[in-house]
Amino acid sequence: MRSWNHLPLQRPVLAVMLAAMMCTFTSCASSLDMSHERIAAPGPEWGIVIGSVLVRQAPNGLGPDTAARDRSTMFEFDVVQIQPRDPSGEGPHAARYQVDAMLGQERPFLSRLRPGRYLIKNFYRTGMSGTGGDLNLVFESQSGRVVYIGQLLVEVPPQLTRGNEYRFSVQDAHGPTFSQLAPQHGPLTQQAITVPMQIRLDEIR
Repeated sequence: MRSWNHLPLQRPVLAVMLAAMMCTFTSCASSLDMSHERIAAPGPEWGIVIGSVLVRQAPNGLGPDTAARDRSTMFEFDVVQIQPRDPSGEGPHAARYQVDAMLGQERPFLSRLRPGRYLIKNFYRTGMSGTGGDLNLVFESQSGRVVYIGQLLVEVPPQLTRGNEYRFSVQDAHGPTFSQLAPQHGPLTQQAITVPMQIRLDEIR
């Protein structure tokens, strides 16, 4: 597995007001993973994006009981389509998506999206406010093309709370991702070109 970011970013966890935001955001968010659907090769009005997310607990010498308990921990990632006049995807007409992942398990996704730029805004532990942070990663859906954007790897501390730090990077993990998608979407994975998601540096504070 190859990392496209030489140094993983390290961020303090943000205690955003997720309790209120989640209701507003997720009520109209669609699943980013459409791999369960029958999807044909894209025409000019659509692009197909393939990628994955993986949340991993940073090593800390935990005992087996804690590790077993954490295997069922779920995380959610918020994704929005962005425009030049709406760079954060907060407008009322912005397309919103969500993908979830279980701690320690790669979650591949295949998405049929309108051409344009998309922002992976943040992540958080499912159902828990103040347990996540910003990501600010952008990727592109290209008209009539299948694009592989890489694997988003997030490493979290054992107790993901305000003031703690997490790390994330973008990896080339197309082998395991494509192998999971190939049984239903083999022709699409064979067409994929690689255009990794990128950190939006102008958004980093």
